[in-house]
Amino acid sequence: MNYFETNLEEISRSIQLLAQIFEYQVFELQVEEKDGNQTGYVPYMMNDAIECYLSFHGLRISGKYDKDYEGEMWAQLEEREGRYGLIVHQGEESVFTMWFDEIMEHTNCYRYHEIGHFWRDGAEQWRQLVYMIGTIREKYRFLGEEVCNDQEMEIMSLIEFAPFYYYFPINEDPEEWYDKTEEGLECMRNLAMQAGDKDYLKWIDKYEKHPTKRMEMTLAKKLQDPKRQDLYELICEKVCNASDPYPARNYGERIDQKIQRYREQVDKKLKEQGFTGTYPQYESEHLSVCVTEEHPFTILESKDFKFKIQLMISECREKHPRKNAGFFKGYQRKGKIKRLDF
Repeated sequence: MNYFETNLEEISRSIQLLAQIFEYQVFELQVEEKDGNQTGYVPYMMNDAIECYLSFHGLRISGKYDKDYEGEMWAQLEEREGRYGLIVHQGEESVFTMWFDEIMEHTNCYRYHEIGHFWRDGAEQWRQLVYMIGTIREKYRFLGEEVCNDQEMEIMSLIEFAPFYYYFPINEDPEEWYDKTEEGLECMRNLAMQAGDKDYLKWIDKYEKHPTKRMEMTLAKKLQDPKRQDLYELICEKVCNASDPYPARNYGERIDQKIQRYREQVDKKLKEQGFTGTYPQYESEHLSVCVTEEHPFTILESKDFKFKIQLMISECREKHPRKNAGFFKGYQRKGKIKRLDF
């Protein structure tokens, strides 16, 4: 079925994105009213690394939009007397029209290396990295190189190395999300070489010669070995370097100040307990704490703002604590997630 039709002679990039929204069947509309004027927002690509959405200005809606509708949708775009009309069909019976003066695309990239979503227990240190690099891969897939920097392009293929994406952070089959590729294997090989991990390089060579499911599982389990600490820290560093040039999300002065107070509370509490360091990384004699955050989107979630902080608490009986070392398997190693809600 043709989910989107247009009578306009010139197709702008914004219209192309709108057509793809109907092609992917992900149309979702939020309307905000200010001083008697309505603006509509439709997300295109939203994750922790990027917010890409369309805004419809001078909006007027005729008919009724059912925000809870979950069936098939298609639309037609027309131009009448200097205004645009998007006629949207929600199934065969429900139709509404969005009349507007202008459609605009918004694409904003954000920092993501301090984000932590922990939906599955175990190996959280690797699941966090899989999530972050998968997020990079996702924005590249939909919007291309223009929203990715050189550091992201360097590490993005790692998500196509099966023993790495084995630590998928949600309860779904990762093979439905990612492909296994030679580029993914070579990316991990290069990272292991940079980390000086000769042992894991040998296992990568074995896996290349015998790319079986059993070998995938073996290499995935090897990532849980404390020997992988240098490799893990190298990948963390590269993710941080890729993410750091982007700005933090801006929610406005009032909410940004509120978030800063939460961070200061965590900093004060940890230092009262004997930890040294600066937000978000702290340590004591045998413990390290990595503070992670969950952020809402700057738009589309403004009415239901929730900010969460999680602590990755790592215990490792070594002389000098290392980042999340307790999350690796081994004697006298413990790692846990502590959630703080504000």
